[in-house]
Amino acid sequence: MTLDARGRRAGADLRREVDHLGSSQPDRGSFARFERIRARKHRNRRIGAGLVAAAVTVAAIVFLGKVFAPVGRGEPAAPAVPGGRILYADASSEGLAAWFTVRPDGTAVRDLGIETTCAVWYPDGSGILITNDDAAGPAAPLRPAVVDPDGSNLRPLDATENPDLNLGCGDVSPDGTRIALEGFGQDGHPNLDGIYSVRASDGGGLVRLLRGTVAPPWYSPDGTRLSFFGTKQGVSPTGSGALFVMGADGSDPVRITPWGYAFDDHAWSPDGAWIVFQRPYGRLYLVRPDGSQLHQIPLRLEAGEGALEPSWSPDGEWIVFSLQRADRGQIFMIRPDGTGLRKVTGAPGVQAERPDWGTP
Repeated sequence: MTLDARGRRAGADLRREVDHLGSSQPDRGSFARFERIRARKHRNRRIGAGLVAAAVTVAAIVFLGKVFAPVGRGEPAAPAVPGGRILYADASSEGLAAWFTVRPDGTAVRDLGIETTCAVWYPDGSGILITNDDAAGPAAPLRPAVVDPDGSNLRPLDATENPDLNLGCGDVSPDGTRIALEGFGQDGHPNLDGIYSVRASDGGGLVRLLRGTVAPPWYSPDGTRLSFFGTKQGVSPTGSGALFVMGADGSDPVRITPWGYAFDDHAWSPDGAWIVFQRPYGRLYLVRPDGSQLHQIPLRLEAGEGALEPSWSPDGEWIVFSLQRADRGQIFMIRPDGTGLRKVTGAPGVQAERPDWGTP
């Protein structure tokens, strides 16, 4: 999804704003590498004739480094890992990402046999919501689909008939009845950009919740709110923005982080008390949904490493994320207090990204 170009226009369309709270000035070398990772993540957006690759372009800097350090890096032994399965992407090839699942202890890796831009678990673990990229083209806009947990039995959710509207990445409501998605025009026109909601049963019942070029939304655990990422011209560093929370019906969007403090990757804790997000560049932060108690997770990283795309374990005791180093990534997990760092995946040559921890 090419959110970077569209994100620069987001602020003009948001219904409600709060004052600018300031921003930081991180290391520029880290910026170059993490923007390349984000470009790879969002390159696969179908518009009109097919796949369009676009991203923020910056000076290319390659970090020199050794392989990932041993798990734990001197941390005390971590508590037992909970169950469930972690869904993740391998984006090491050019084109759509291949998707896999793995147990939290790193065993039982399964190739789902699907290639798509986005994939997330249904709340009850009964299926996986994907972008149906293979079906998109000149005469068919992008629509969501659902597959079984093993990647089989693809069911298109294509009841929305507007041929000019693409429906991309998104999230399933906790009760499994609705899907909130980013939308954008088939020919790249911004008048259709926004956040939409459709029925989870067939993809029909389209409702527009918010206008503007914003990143995919995420439901709060109780289903009453949606969070999303937005940016605007002049925000520094380039491609960064802020997190917002609004009602699930699109009401009262409120900014909860300072401008320049966030990229689009974020997730609600299972109890709804926290939102974890990536701050430029590759640092994990926590914030309350009302914007209070903003603080960094004390994750010790080596030079050239960064933590991206965080998600929570179903019990709220762990945060899983993609640890990037030298243009390669693996999936790690950590406690919200910064302890118990563990490595989940470790296959050589894999660009492991976008983890999502499903229920047992």
